[in-house]
Amino acid sequence: MKKLFIIILLFISIVGKAQTEQKYFIYNIVSFEGNFSKEGVKVQIDNGKEVEKLRDDKGKRIVFKTPAGALMYFFAQGWEMFLSGATSEGSSWAGTGGSDTSSYWILRKPCTKEEFEEAVKEAVKK
Repeated sequence: MKKLFIIILLFISIVGKAQTEQKYFIYNIVSFEGNFSKEGVKVQIDNGKEVEKLRDDKGKRIVFKTPAGALMYFFAQGWEMFLSGATSEGSSWAGTGGSDTSSYWILRKPCTKEEFEEAVKEAVKK
């Protein structure tokens, strides 16, 4: 009985420690541009340092057939969905007007504390 009690205490302390460990993530905000049905899905990435167009290793712009294709691309690189949303803006004058809606994803990837601190340092404008 005494051994069982010690094992239970050890288990509780290990689980408690694991739950209190700080996790760090690098974030990207992904937004879209273009007419999906005509041009395909073009992606812009805000990585905290700059907003840039998504390009391959050769510098060519990556265009996806659908938003799901873009999402699978990021998941394949180790990113996970943190949040998705949309912003709208518009105006009207004399009874006419228009609006524009943009959707975005906030993706994250686990990192070390050092990688996180470096990303924060690079994100601050000097």
